[in-house]
Amino acid sequence: MTNLNPEIVRAEVARFWSAFIGKSAEALEEFYAHESSVFGSTANRAEPGRLAATRRKREYFNPQATLRAQPGIVDVVMIGDQAAVASYNFQFHASKIASSTSKATEERFTNGRATQVFGIDSDGSIRIFHEHFSLPSVVG
Repeated sequence: MTNLNPEIVRAEVARFWSAFIGKSAEALEEFYAHESSVFGSTANRAEPGRLAATRRKREYFNPQATLRAQPGIVDVVMIGDQAAVASYNFQFHASKIASSTSKATEERFTNGRATQVFGIDSDGSIRIFHEHFSLPSVVG
């Protein structure tokens, strides 16, 4: 069983975004532990991680959609040698994505925030157990 360290966690964050931008539905789903939870950037409540991956596939992975993402510097806090919290800012742009109104839309986040809790699953794989994406509030 592999122990986690900050370099491994940073590599997993990069691999996550590569799977997302590469529209690899299977790889994205495999990131999430079966018991994981996800708060999306516009969600009102948490949902299971693998359900979030399926929703992302439906919304973002159509052939016409274009996706770009750039994670910032990833801070890692180790929780023992089997779990870690990665937090970072990111930029994300998606165009021609599916929406609930069947009309293609666009999303642009210039200062998104991410927190992902990585851990070693019972099968020895590194998985996301919790994820929270958010956007800064605009007060005014």
